[in-house]
Amino acid sequence: MNFPNTFNPPVPYISPEEVVLNLILAFILGVLVATVYRFTSRNKALNPSFIITLVILAMVVGLVMMVIGNSIARAFSLVGALSIIRFRTVVKDNRDIAFVFFALAAGMAAGIGNYRIALYGVGIIIILILLMDFIQFGKPSRGAYLLRFQMVPTDADESSLNAIFREFLSSFNRLSVKTVRMGQYIEHSYLVKIKKGIEEQNLISRLTTVEGMERVTLVREESEGEI
Repeated sequence: MNFPNTFNPPVPYISPEEVVLNLILAFILGVLVATVYRFTSRNKALNPSFIITLVILAMVVGLVMMVIGNSIARAFSLVGALSIIRFRTVVKDNRDIAFVFFALAAGMAAGIGNYRIALYGVGIIIILILLMDFIQFGKPSRGAYLLRFQMVPTDADESSLNAIFREFLSSFNRLSVKTVRMGQYIEHSYLVKIKKGIEEQNLISRLTTVEGMERVTLVREESEGEI
């Protein structure tokens, strides 16, 4: 058995037309992935650099797959080369990581010349992503907020707060209570739903009138935006 040839087989011939076609397909698929990401992320701030990166990533991975071919040695060499590169960018949203893998898979399928898997696979995943976005799969119910406030502990805590909650909220559920600033204040956390026709600012203004209230924070669950 010829072990060198087993781990480093001859490089399969890829015509220039195939290289161009694979890279163009990788570019098109990367654009589709980036477009779907941008469309389904319309309710949050977008990073243009990340969108462009998805397209570039698909093309680069397609090129890498053509370079590796079926050679185990080249595959290990590539892993060793990439291991010395440190990526310091922190991806905060798990959904962004999923789209990175989506672009990787699209580039891999295009790079190996498997056009059927590339087109059908990417197409089906895009349709399912758009369907989940249309039905708002996994999104919290509208009108749900995370309410946090700090106040000096007094005997009138419960009575004053319950009166305000009944006036402004359709439902409220206490999540946690903890002391802050060496026990000087108590921080309350509630999951609440505001009644229809009531502005968020009205609730905040009313809570700030409570004696001993220090800070009020209202976070909308679906946008994670602080008010």
